[in-house]
Amino acid sequence: MRKTLAKNIFLNITPIKKFRTIKIQMDFLRPLDKEETTSRRLLANVLSNSTKDYPSFRAINDREMELYGSEINVFTRNLLNFNDLAFSVEFADPSFLINGKTQIKDNLDLLGEIIFKPNLNGNKFDETSFDTEKRNLMSNLVSIQDNQDLVSSLGLAKLIYRNDPNRQVPIFGGIEQLKGLTNEELLKSYQDVIKNDTVVINVVGNVDETEFLKELNDSIFYNELQNDRNDLKISFDKFDDLIAQPALQIDHKKLNQSRIALAYATEGVSKDFSRLAPQVMNLILGGDDQSQLFLQVREKNSLAYSVSSSYQPISHLVTIQAGLDSDSVDKALDLINKQIEYIREGKFTDAQVDHAQKVMLTRRKISPDSIQHYIMRNIWETIYPKTLLTDEQFDDELRILDKKHVASVAEHMHAIAKYELIGDSE
Repeated sequence: MRKTLAKNIFLNITPIKKFRTIKIQMDFLRPLDKEETTSRRLLANVLSNSTKDYPSFRAINDREMELYGSEINVFTRNLLNFNDLAFSVEFADPSFLINGKTQIKDNLDLLGEIIFKPNLNGNKFDETSFDTEKRNLMSNLVSIQDNQDLVSSLGLAKLIYRNDPNRQVPIFGGIEQLKGLTNEELLKSYQDVIKNDTVVINVVGNVDETEFLKELNDSIFYNELQNDRNDLKISFDKFDDLIAQPALQIDHKKLNQSRIALAYATEGVSKDFSRLAPQVMNLILGGDDQSQLFLQVREKNSLAYSVSSSYQPISHLVTIQAGLDSDSVDKALDLINKQIEYIREGKFTDAQVDHAQKVMLTRRKISPDSIQHYIMRNIWETIYPKTLLTDEQFDDELRILDKKHVASVAEHMHAIAKYELIGDSE
C-alpha cells in the first residue's frame, strides 16, 4: 500500500511474512543545512533519552522489555541532499507471541511517545537529559580525532564539497556548533521538524494494511501528521571545477600509520552501456577481496595494511582509501594509478568480469533477507524512483555488460581530490 496522508506525508506498507519481526520507520527529511546538522543529531539523542511518560532512558528500556524486547532507534544521516532524522521501532511479530494482540498498537504508541511527547520543562527539554546528551555528543565528536580512517574520510569529503558549505559539517555534527547550542534553541529546532519536515512512513512485516491504517488513525500520529509539509527539491553535485583543478591537502600527525583518501568523478553511463558498469568496475578495482587494489597493492607488494574502493551511484563518485606506512605513500599512489590504467586499457580478464557479475547477483539475491532493504527501497521509490531497477531490468543490465563497458567507466574517471594524513613517528 502507498498512501499520501497529507502533502509530503507518505505512508508505505509492505505486508510480508518472511520475518519474525515488524519494523515501523518514520523519516523526517529536509534539505541539508550546516546550521541545523548538529542540532538535528543532538535532537535525535535527546528524544531517545527520555519522554514525557518515560522520563529516563531506563524507563524507556523497561517499556521495550515489556513489549518482548522491542528496539527503538533514532539517528540522522545524509540522503541525497537531505538531512534525514529517522525514528524506528522493531518488535516481535505478534503471531509468534502467546499474548500479543495489542503488540502493534503498543509499539506504535511507544514510537509516537518518542517522536511527539518529549520530556519538557517549560520552554526547553528536561535539563538533565539535555546536558547529558550534549556532553556525550561532545565527547564523541572529540574522540573522532582518534579514528584516523574517519579523519581521512572527513578530510576527503571537505575537499570534494569545498564549494558546498552545507556539506562541510559532518552528519554527526561539529564541535563549534555544539558548544553554542542552547536548550531553548534545540526545542525550537524540534518544533520546526515536527511541523515542516517531509515525512516518509514505512511499515514492513506481517501486518494487515487495513488494520494498521486504523491503528495509525487512532494514534497520536493522526493529529500530528495532518498538516501539509515543505517540498523537497533534489539537487546533484557537480565537480567541473575539481576536474579542472583537483584539490589536494596533506596533514601531518604523530601516528604509526598514514592514510590516503582519493576521489574520482565518473561520467554518467550512456544508454548504450550497462547501468551496472560502474559498480562492476569498482568491484574489479577495489570493492572486493579479489580486486586489483587488494591483490596488487596489499597482497603482492605489501604497500598497504588496508586498501579498498567504493562507488556512490547518485554522485557518480569513486573513492579509494588506504592505510599504510608514510614511506610507502608515493609507491602506493603510483601502483593505485597503475590499477586504474590496467582497467582503462582493458587488460582485465573476462574471468574478473564474471566474478564481479556473480558478486552483484549474489548481493541482489540476498538483499531481500533484510527488513531494511524493503524500507530503503520504499524510501527511494517515494523520493527518487529513477535510481531503482526492477529485477528484470537488473538482469538485463547485467547480461549486456561487457569489458568495453567497464573500461569506458575507468576511461572517464577524473581525479578530483586527494587527502593525505601522514604519520610522523617523531
